[in-house]
Amino acid sequence: MMSDDGMENRHGPPGINSRSLSAAHSAADLEVLREIENVYFSSPSEFDAGRYVLEHAPSPLTCDAIEQMFSKLKRQQQVVSGKALHLISQQRDNCDREFAEIQNIRQHLSQTLETCRKARDHLRSASNHLTISTFVILANFRKRQIIRSVLKSLELLRSLRSVEEDVADLMEKKEYYEAIELILKSRKAAASHNEYTCIADLTTRLQDTLDMTEEKLDSVLSKICYNFDEHIFRKLKKAYTLLGKMQAAMEQLHMHYSSAVNEYAIEAVKPYVGDVTIEMKFQDLCQAVQTNKAPVCLLNLCENLFLIMRSYYLLVNWHSKHDGEETASSSNNVFEIEKNVSREYIRQKLKAGLIRIWHDVQAKVSTFLKSSGLEEYPFEKFIQMLGILRKLTQVAEVFCGDKSDILQDFIKTNSVLYIKNYHRGRMDELKLFLENEGWEQCPVKSTFNLLMLQEFKLFKKYLTSFRSDKSISRPQSDGTSSVHSQEDSVYIKKYFTEKTKHTPFEIFRSENVTNDDIFGLEPEFDPSDESDDELEVYRDLIEDADKDEYNTNEKIIESPSKVKNSVIVTNTTLSVLRNCGQYLQICRYLPQISLEVVMFMNQLFDYYFYTVHLFFTSDLEVASSTLYSTKLNAVLKRISNNIQTNLGAGDNDGKTYLCPELPQHLTLSSEETLHGLSERIVAVESVIFLANQYELLQPYLESIVAQHQRMILEHFKDNTLAVVSDLRLPVYMCSASKAVDARSSLIAMSQVKWDVKTVAVDHSPYVDMITRKIQVFALRLENISTKVTLNLEVLNSIWSMVAKFVVHLLVEGFSNATKCSNGGRGLMQLDYRQLFVKLEKISGLKPVPYQDYVDRYVKAYYLPRKGLEDFVRERTEFSNKHLLALVTSACENKRDRQALIAIIESRDATNT
Repeated sequence: MMSDDGMENRHGPPGINSRSLSAAHSAADLEVLREIENVYFSSPSEFDAGRYVLEHAPSPLTCDAIEQMFSKLKRQQQVVSGKALHLISQQRDNCDREFAEIQNIRQHLSQTLETCRKARDHLRSASNHLTISTFVILANFRKRQIIRSVLKSLELLRSLRSVEEDVADLMEKKEYYEAIELILKSRKAAASHNEYTCIADLTTRLQDTLDMTEEKLDSVLSKICYNFDEHIFRKLKKAYTLLGKMQAAMEQLHMHYSSAVNEYAIEAVKPYVGDVTIEMKFQDLCQAVQTNKAPVCLLNLCENLFLIMRSYYLLVNWHSKHDGEETASSSNNVFEIEKNVSREYIRQKLKAGLIRIWHDVQAKVSTFLKSSGLEEYPFEKFIQMLGILRKLTQVAEVFCGDKSDILQDFIKTNSVLYIKNYHRGRMDELKLFLENEGWEQCPVKSTFNLLMLQEFKLFKKYLTSFRSDKSISRPQSDGTSSVHSQEDSVYIKKYFTEKTKHTPFEIFRSENVTNDDIFGLEPEFDPSDESDDELEVYRDLIEDADKDEYNTNEKIIESPSKVKNSVIVTNTTLSVLRNCGQYLQICRYLPQISLEVVMFMNQLFDYYFYTVHLFFTSDLEVASSTLYSTKLNAVLKRISNNIQTNLGAGDNDGKTYLCPELPQHLTLSSEETLHGLSERIVAVESVIFLANQYELLQPYLESIVAQHQRMILEHFKDNTLAVVSDLRLPVYMCSASKAVDARSSLIAMSQVKWDVKTVAVDHSPYVDMITRKIQVFALRLENISTKVTLNLEVLNSIWSMVAKFVVHLLVEGFSNATKCSNGGRGLMQLDYRQLFVKLEKISGLKPVPYQDYVDRYVKAYYLPRKGLEDFVRERTEFSNKHLLALVTSACENKRDRQALIAIIESRDATNT
């Protein structure tokens, strides 16, 4: 049974009590709302709810079904009513405001209606009281107003018809802002009078005029790329800002710069190409440039491209300066915020444009270099090309801060290829020089060194400082380089900022410019150290070898025994040094490839050294085991292997340097010339001098290579340069071994009776014969000294080889004696001592070297059995023949003699 509250809710007004209001928000109410068919929400004019319910009554129609349907519809009505009432209560405040507004509007309408009613009454009264003349006056006034309006329209038409001419005049006067302003004002005026057919036509013409004006502005904008003018650009910026196209203009400007780079690059190359067709691209033009014109063409290309870069650099600077002024005066309103966003976009665009334009320039230069055949450049032109590219990288660093890694890598790679090709030419040239060298001494002063050559003038200050102060280190050089880099930046920036038509590349067109000027390096030659006159004298002495100077040198030559210092060089020696000077210039200008270049310098020395050995030891007739040191053999073997395969590990293209051929003009068999001794002296001493000059360069070379690469230079110094003087032994022995006729001397020694019982008072006849031969050798050596400046070191080396040959000759002769008594052994001592006394007087050697060799051999005859065995075992410098002769003669006991012979033979087997 339902409660009273339930009955009230059922029969009371729907949605009145609080329970129905809260139920609208319950989940059950929402479910009921979802069950209501959509058709019930249709407009009452289009939908009859009662008919619809009757038509859809349940079948069969029973009381329970009707009661159930009624309860459902009643429930739905309550939920909808409650929901509607809830929504109305939510919008009650808005409804009240709208009703108040409606009341206000109604009041204003009432007032307006009253005003209109009063106006009609007043007009009616005026119509009844005013005369006809009054209306005539009003009519005329109206006509005047109309006529004025017509005249104004006609004036507008006249001004609009002259807009094109006025705009053209303003554009001619470069008043771009005023021209755009005139067009925009005219368009606005025409738009307000579009009721006239003629003005509608003029509007179209004004749009065409605006388009043409924008094209002219774009044309002027493109010319900015070649020569930036801040006054013109300021006007253009103002005009584009008025048009609202500043961002689009900057986009277009960057396209113009890219086109300008391509156009100016083509214009720079065209004059150096014969037949030019329109279809030819830039790469085709570069390939058509002749090699001899390529350096000048590269210079012209860099100058043209620099003009584009300078124009853009000035543009960026101008924009940064004036953009800062505008930003400082900006406010916080919406319009200014939009302007700031636009300015920031343009700033970023200009900043990115620096890198983009440099990449375009870099691509053009790289394309030209790849097509220009760098390997065929003459050396000076190649150095100039390096200078141009170095200057271009400096320009790039000032322009956009880029280190030009792509261009630097290209320069390094192609420079190495060029140096390899250039080095091959120098090696072939050196082979030709050596095969045709006369091996005559060039007349130079005794103080001559490589610093007096023109190629080393740039390094004089630096190398001199190394000689006087070994503490100079690489960081100082790097610091100096950094200072030069800063100075270069200031120097380059001057061409960007100053109003000038000059470029930093104009220095390459000067005839008096030096390579140091080109590379912006501090001259290492101090003019105060040495006068120009002295330099000219050195140049004459070195290169011209003037006859009068040569005679002067002949007059001042002293006796060979008194000369302490002399410099013996050949034309080929000087050529090698000059090549080294050129190589060092490349190191100076391209420090990143210093090691490769230094290795090429070492190859020049190796080839020269090996050739001298090959030419002047070809007739060596004596045993060489005691003439070659271990290091000398190792060096000769290394160089020989390299020459036969590929000289130097730096050359990776398989190029083989041919071994030089013994020249036909080189005569080494004449006794009058001591078998070419003068040529041998000049050759060997020139190599030693060259080695000394290389050692002079070592500290500088170590300063230009990386720290981990210095070990290579130290190895070359310790294992090659340090053993060059050892070459004197085999070369001088070739002449020294022919100073005494070995066959005649051995025959004369064999005729001496060594089995005498008493000690002789006088020496043997062969001593006088050998002495006479040595005297003849000394006289001929004196004659050689008139052609070649012989110092004490050279003379001592020659006489040492003579002494070495004589002592070996004596031992050979003594070993040939089949019978020898104690008296004979005393005679042997007398003979060689007398011979050494005379040799000492003739040669000036005190004491005569190597005499211990023969002295030790002769005294071995007196050794007891045990001492003789130790002598045989330990004295490996004597041959088996000499030892067998010693044992046979000195050991009378047959058993002991056989034992010693077995030791000698076993030693021979061990060595084998």
